[in-house]
Amino acid sequence: MKLRNIWVCLLVAAFLVTGCTGSKGGEKKEEKTTKTQSKKDEKTTKTKTKSKKDKKKTVKTKSKKAGESIKKKTVHSSAVQKLGNNKMDVVLFLNRAENVVSDVYFATLEHKGKTVTEDGKHYRELPKRFDTKEKIVSHFNRYWSRPLAESLYDNLSTKQINKKMYISIPNVDYPMMISVRNTTVQKQDDHVRVTVKNVTDPAYSPDRTLHYLLGRDGKTKRIEIESRTGTYGKEHFQ
Repeated sequence: MKLRNIWVCLLVAAFLVTGCTGSKGGEKKEEKTTKTQSKKDEKTTKTKTKSKKDKKKTVKTKSKKAGESIKKKTVHSSAVQKLGNNKMDVVLFLNRAENVVSDVYFATLEHKGKTVTEDGKHYRELPKRFDTKEKIVSHFNRYWSRPLAESLYDNLSTKQINKKMYISIPNVDYPMMISVRNTTVQKQDDHVRVTVKNVTDPAYSPDRTLHYLLGRDGKTKRIEIESRTGTYGKEHFQ
């Protein structure tokens, strides 16, 4: 009996020791798990923060590119912003201006549109970039003042057919020669006065001298032709 009591006491002591050891091990395991979870949470937070920064950076980059794109478009809305008294620059500008109507005519060759005949005239359909009066006048206005641009348009043979713009190309042209060899340029305050002599062959016109006055539009700051005087080709501006 005495021996039995001793064994019971030993078993109870063993259980007590085992329980304490297990509890400490569990506590350590739980502490380790908590630390691991904390590190994971910290890493997740850093990843989210970095993601937000990357998104902000992407948005700023896109916004910057969009701004640059708008600026580029704005620059191309005007033909010439700067034009001094350099003769070659002036010659290039005047040649483009005098052939601006041909841009509209040539557009009908590139465009696969219809051709209709009315009153003995052949009319070709214009592409979308020239399908209204305002679009055509705006194109002319890149070189000519607004009044002269509208005069150029009024002398075109256009017609609206089924809500589409058509134009008749004339059989008469006005060949011109504007070169540094026959052009004189004079800077006068905010304007440039240009004289072009022998602008065409004597067979086409007895008066072969043209005078241009170039100035800057007050609103767009664009260089434009404010006046054109001379007999040759004046029919386009009457």
